[in-house]
Amino acid sequence: MSKRLPYMPLWVDDYQRDTRHLTTEEHGAYLLLLMAAWASPTNSLPDDDDMLARVAGVSLARWRKMKAIVMAFWSLDGRSKRWAQKRLKKERRLAVDRKAKASNAAASRWKDKKKDDAQAMLGQCHPSITIKEKPNGFSQRAGAPKKSRKQKIEEAFADA
Repeated sequence: MSKRLPYMPLWVDDYQRDTRHLTTEEHGAYLLLLMAAWASPTNSLPDDDDMLARVAGVSLARWRKMKAIVMAFWSLDGRSKRWAQKRLKKERRLAVDRKAKASNAAASRWKDKKKDDAQAMLGQCHPSITIKEKPNGFSQRAGAPKKSRKQKIEEAFADA
C-alpha cells in the first residue's frame, strides 16, 4: 500500500490557538513547511536553511529573520539533522492507519465476489439495475463489440 496521502488534516481551532502571534508571511511559511513535511517520506524537513527558505517561499535573508519564530513549532533531531513536527507526525500515523483500515475492509468485502469490478460497483451502487449477459460475453449496455485491427484493415481495402 502506498504511503502517499493526498490530504492533510488541519484542525483550525488548534492551529489558530497556537499560531495567533504569527504574521501573515509567517503563517504562509509555516503552512508551506507543514505541507512539504507531510508529503515527505520521512514526514520531516532537512536542516538546510537554503532549502527551508525555498520551501517557505521567502528569500534566504528573510528566512533567517523569521526562522526562530516559525521553527519554534518544530524540533530538530540532532542525529538525522531533520526537523519534525510532533502533531504532524501524530496526524500522519492516524491517516496512514485509517487508509490501511479502509483498504483492508475493501479487500475483505470484495475478496469472495466473482463479479468484475465495474459490475460489482454498479450492483452495489444501484441494486435495482440488472445486467443481462449476451452469449458473446458483452453486456446489453456495452453495445457492439469493437472491430479488430485486422477487420478494420480488411474493410479499408475492400472499398478500394
